[in-house]
Parts: sequence; C-alpha cells; structure tokens
Amino acid sequence: MLYFLTGITASGKSNLAHKIAIDKKLDIISLDSMAVYKGLDILTAKPTDVMQSQVLYYGIDIAEPDQNFSVVDYLNYLIEMEIPEKSFKKDYLVVGGTGLYFRSLINSFEFRPTDPAMRSELERLNVEQLLKFHEIYEIEPPEIEINKRRLIRNIENSILEDVKYVFPPICVPEKIVGVFWNHPDYKSRIKYRTKEMVNNGLLEELNSINNPSKTVLQAIGMNLSQDIEENINMKTIRLAKKQLTWFKQEDRIKIVETEDEQLVRKELEKIIDK
Repeated sequence: MLYFLTGITASGKSNLAHKIAIDKKLDIISLDSMAVYKGLDILTAKPTDVMQSQVLYYGIDIAEPDQNFSVVDYLNYLIEMEIPEKSFKKDYLVVGGTGLYFRSLINSFEFRPTDPAMRSELERLNVEQLLKFHEIYEIEPPEIEINKRRLIRNIENSILEDVKYVFPPICVPEKIVGVFWNHPDYKSRIKYRTKEMVNNGLLEELNSINNPSKTVLQAIGMNLSQDIEENINMKTIRLAKKQLTWFKQEDRIKIVETEDEQLVRKELEKIIDK
C-alpha cells in the first residue's frame, strides 16, 4: 500500500519520512519533479549517500539534466519499477510536494498522446474549418467555450482514443491516503535552507549543468540574477504557496499545520497503522 507524506517545501518532511521508513522498514518513493534529475543534489535537497544506504529510494537520479521529464515519464518509471503491482503486496512511503504527480497517482492518470503530424495539419485550420472537420468525421464538438485550441484537442482525443494511456491501479487507503505538513514557520526555514545550500556549493552545482532542459530551467535556483539568495527565497516561497493551494483541494490528504514533527508523525502513523 502507498502512504503519502506531502508538505510545504522546507517543512522537514523528507527527514521525517526517512526516520519513519527506517522504523517501519519501508521503501521511499520520491514525489518531487526535480529530484528526478541527476546532478541537482544540493538544489533538490536529495537524501545523502548514507540515507540511501539505509533506505531504498525510488524516483531520484533517473533523468539527465538535458531531458524534459514529464509526469508521464515519471509514471512510466514507476511502472518499470513494478510499483503498481508491488503496492498490493508491500508498503511504501511516498514523499514530496509535486501536486501533479500526487494527483496522477491517486486518480489513475489518463493521457491521450498527440501525433505531431496531425497536430501540424490541424494547426493550419481556422475555427470554422475545425468545426467542419467535426461535422465530416461525426465528432461531438466540445460543450464548453469553443476556440481553436480546444477544437484541436477534441479532435485528437477522439481520433487517438484507442491509444490513450491509463496508469495502472495502485493500492492506497480507502479514504485519507496521507498528510500534508503545513509548517507555519516555512518562510524562515526556506531562508535558512537557502543559505545552507549556497554555503554547501549551490552555485558550483548550477554552473556544472550543461544544456539544461526547459524543465530544469524552471527549477528553483535556475536563471537567477546576481542576488542568488534573495531570488531563490522569493521563488521558493512562491512555490510553497502553490503547494499549499494545490493540496488544500485534495480531499484525500489531511492538512496538518504545526511546527511539531512528532504531531505530523502521529497523524501519518494513524493512517499507516489503521
């Protein structure tokens, strides 16, 4: 079964998860869209070599920095690791703050791929021509506001229906699947962590990344001005607010607002031990 420890960035969830994993003999699955990249150890606060010798971690260091790694790539990785099947036989602790990864896992992500050649042809048509395409091929037009982008996607969804991608079912608790640690002092913790990252060689790490992908360039700390600490803090605080907004919409996650690590642990263990 999969249990989730999510939380605002710099809340302390990763260290707490490691302690719980050791005590309960669990493997950890990273739920972090940037930890997948090799070479971003300081930026993403990855578990140390010692930690990885104590607990088996999935989902870290699985992509090159020049690769645009998507949620579908992440789910395909979990399939390759046989996590969906294994979740019915053993327990895992899923840890991180990437809301899209969480929702895709919980809701059996469904994805209809695009055909580049088809997309290119459809892009040449205007709205009237796209509507005519719907009529000729007996495709039900979208019920919501009609625009070119929506009409193109509607055609692709219809034509590519038979090759859609559906993530296999996973075993999770029936109602509440985990907790979100909303640390009230997250701004101060972010600033402290940023200073530590810079002192530990963050600039050297960033400068060592050659030809970073668009996905990596969106990471906290990339494309920054000279005032690196101020920029990282600003972007990380913005990320934290987005995380909280996202997970507040997830009715299968319990929000725990506290500075007390033990309280978070207690709430999570209630779910695991149920």
